Amino acid sequence: QADAAPDEAPHEFIPSAPPWSAAGPAAGAASAMATAEGADDEDHMDGGWEDEEERARLLAQCQPGTQDEERLPALAALREKAMEASNWEALWEDKDVRAALLSCADPPDPDFGKNPFGEEEPDPPSDFVRALAVTTLVCLAASVGNRSAMAEHPLLRHALVGNADEDRAFRLRERVFLLLCGLLLAGACTDPSDDHVPSRPSTPTKCEVCGLIPCVCKAGEKVWRNSDLDVCHALMLGVAPELPVGLRVGVLGALCTVALSSVVDPALLWGNRKLRAGLVSAALPGEPEDVRVSALDALWAFTACDLVQPRMWGEKPVREALLRGAEAYAKVGEGEGETTLRQTEGVRSRALNSLANLASSVVNRAPMWKSSRLATAVLQAVSRGGPLRSDALLVLAELTKQWTIRAKMVAAGVLELLEAAEDDEALSFEERRNCGFARERLQEAKDAALKGPFQP
Repeated sequence: QADAAPDEAPHEFIPSAPPWSAAGPAAGAASAMATAEGADDEDHMDGGWEDEEERARLLAQCQPGTQDEERLPALAALREKAMEASNWEALWEDKDVRAALLSCADPPDPDFGKNPFGEEEPDPPSDFVRALAVTTLVCLAASVGNRSAMAEHPLLRHALVGNADEDRAFRLRERVFLLLCGLLLAGACTDPSDDHVPSRPSTPTKCEVCGLIPCVCKAGEKVWRNSDLDVCHALMLGVAPELPVGLRVGVLGALCTVALSSVVDPALLWGNRKLRAGLVSAALPGEPEDVRVSALDALWAFTACDLVQPRMWGEKPVREALLRGAEAYAKVGEGEGETTLRQTEGVRSRALNSLANLASSVVNRAPMWKSSRLATAVLQAVSRGGPLRSDALLVLAELTKQWTIRAKMVAAGVLELLEAAEDDEALSFEERRNCGFARERLQEAKDAALKGPFQP
């Protein structure tokens, strides 16, 4: 035992009961079987390997420069082991396995083979190799502990960003977006804001080192794409119109979940231009129903953040998307192909709830009531009744908290609508009580207007 390796526990001898003991022959046989099973467990390797020889052989076949005929079967064997929950942590914590998977998932360098003076490099992995490697990483990401470590791994982030580009194979991109959604919920994109980046690139100046325009000091060096900004841009490629509906819905759902979680600050996430443009584009009429609903869900999640509410109403594309979603009818197409479609209750309900969140901001209330489109959509939804009535009443109740617009709301007939809603037993108790408070605020404004200005 003294000569045993430091990281190996010495074998413990467990004597079995002899046949003539009080336990009898059966107990002796059971004890012997337990001893044999214990020995098998000690010989078993973490990660599902049969032995060290199998591990070394599969890892050698995954190294760069290996032909696909050897690489693909080795990756398939790794994937089979990664499908077992008991192997997840052990496989990711194995540095050699992790390095092999990342080398197989490494995206091709756009400058590969262009430098005649560079050292000879092996050919980049094929699409099949990268897809199989990313699939194995998706399996390993099913572990919560692995996701936290994978979200911060720079090489993995670089591989996923590079494999999400539009010119990659669809099956590869599909698996990349699946893994990116999982890592997003683990904190892989906490500060993707690009508010500090000019919308137009600045004019390049003469470099003081090389004296050229633009600078070529770092020409030939590998460009790493693993920042939070890169990860966010790669994820938003998953909502492109040419991709399948199910994939787009999955990416939008992940954004909705993370915006409502404590993993990231929604204000920093909303600061990304491509994220805002992607959500707005997916929420417009003409998109598939499931995509629009998921995009409006994500917008609703962001409207729940107090710091984002003034900015969202102040941005015309966001405001336009929510107003078009709240209206009963929407125009699709242009010119002779323009058609008018009746919008579903699912779309309108999410848009109205988003507007109610925005109306909870003091800064937004007066500009929102000033919008004739919003007032028309909300008042029509309340007067026509149906499932959307409670959502529209919530918008009105929030707007009545702004004293400067109460007189205008009374003149528009909102007071009568709230009085009717307060006595409507079809609404829940909370909804009727909320309408009662809103009615009292408008009634107070009406009474004050009748009394005239205050006389000391």
